[in-house]
Amino acid sequence: MRKLFIAMLSIVLAGCVYVGTNFDESKLANVQKGVTTKQEVISMFGEPTTTTVDSDGNEVLMWSYSIGSAFGANAKVLSVKTHNGKVQSYTVSKSKV
Repeated sequence: MRKLFIAMLSIVLAGCVYVGTNFDESKLANVQKGVTTKQEVISMFGEPTTTTVDSDGNEVLMWSYSIGSAFGANAKVLSVKTHNGKVQSYTVSKSKV
């Protein structure tokens, strides 16, 4: 009985929890600043997690994904700034805990 409890506890502790939708960073090779449209970016990565407008009136689309377990967590965020419906810039941030 004790071995069964330890085995089940190990499975629970090793389980992963994730938030958001994982995005494929390799698709960024297809993004051209000033050429790729907002709709094309959404087609590549899906609906953004959040959409905001910066102080200059540019729309900023963000996709976030994080995965964690008892052993640590990883997170990544893709931010795409658009101006007049076209990609102006993008960044990917990653963190590991």
